[in-house]
Amino acid sequence: MARSYAQSMGLLLALLLAVSVKEDNTALRSGCSGDAPLVASLPAGTPLQLRFALSGESVPCYKIAAQLGGRQIDGYLPAAAIEGLDSFDKGRRDASWVTTSEVLTAVRNASGLDALKAPSGLRISLPASAKVVLAQAEQLINANQPGKALEMLAPEMQKRRDPSLLAMAGFAAWRADDAKQALEYWRTSLDLAPNPDLESLIKRVEKERSSDQSGDKLYGMRVVLRYDSATVPTDTARAMVGVVDSTFARVSQQLGCNAEEKIVTIIQSRDAYQKATNAAEWSGGAYDGRIHVPVMNGQQMDARQEQVLAHETTHACLAMLGEWPSWLHEGMAQRLSGQTLAPQSRSELEQLAKAGQLPKLESLRQGWSGLDAQHARLAYSLALEAVDALFENFGNDGVRNLMRNPERLTVISAELDKRLGL
Repeated sequence: MARSYAQSMGLLLALLLAVSVKEDNTALRSGCSGDAPLVASLPAGTPLQLRFALSGESVPCYKIAAQLGGRQIDGYLPAAAIEGLDSFDKGRRDASWVTTSEVLTAVRNASGLDALKAPSGLRISLPASAKVVLAQAEQLINANQPGKALEMLAPEMQKRRDPSLLAMAGFAAWRADDAKQALEYWRTSLDLAPNPDLESLIKRVEKERSSDQSGDKLYGMRVVLRYDSATVPTDTARAMVGVVDSTFARVSQQLGCNAEEKIVTIIQSRDAYQKATNAAEWSGGAYDGRIHVPVMNGQQMDARQEQVLAHETTHACLAMLGEWPSWLHEGMAQRLSGQTLAPQSRSELEQLAKAGQLPKLESLRQGWSGLDAQHARLAYSLALEAVDALFENFGNDGVRNLMRNPERLTVISAELDKRLGL
């Protein structure tokens, strides 16, 4: 049974109260690095409030608040120091936001089960030409060209009022960050044919839209940035546009992606981000066809914020080039945002590899949301190590060639497994 919004948030609140410090004399620091200044030493069992996680860390790191000696203190703790984090992650996943895969499921159900993959199974009568347009529109949307997809769909929608065409047009509008237009298309589709998945999607996007206060926009060469000027200073927003533009230019040279349409980047307050997405309070950013980054009120641009934006921009680039396994996505996002593997993490990977306790890359293709904190930390470290090995052994030209020939990835993954001792 689907969990309601109130139930999900109630579960998250209960889990927040259950999160605590694992061991006595745990160092609470002013930053994530092991040499950051000490804020306090926390006793085991100290209740914690998780503020947010820092995206792109090889060792997951959380901003927390705790009560110590009758006063609230803030600082950073590694995931390994927090008790109850795995249960919290599960609760957060149960309250997750709208994803591209969920939208596609609803769109495909407007045409019949798996309509776009098996046109002969359509339960409604569509000419072959319209089926081709549906498939091509989906490909364009996934390649970050929703505007072009809408242009392709428009003539077909003028010829016929069809629920599948309208649902796909709604998908394109949603990816183009026009929720109002997307909802209009989806409601019209629903009027023509029942679709429980689409009905549920409409309710969730309506909620997301009502909670989103980021209406100001800035335009760059490759990005349109939507932000809440009451939260984000205009100078900071301009700096963010510059980071996404420059990062994409750099990453596209390395990987070969091409942004024919602007990358939508949405910057919100953490409170608005959580309310709009149902994401956990600590969530550090996401890419669902649009880059989402939560910020603190009045936050200025700094190196950490640049890395988060670069991390998500790399995901955007890879998505334009096709479907890639999670290990490649996360390894590339870490490497190309400036992340390096700590010597301690590399030593741990080597020891686990010798003991035969590391998974092969093929098993890290997808489904990372089901990993507990310890295994997620290892997965991110292994992904970064694998991508580092990819560049070291195949060079920039080899990596770029792989991006143009994804069918080679299976063979290359097996080769990387051997080099990593998996």
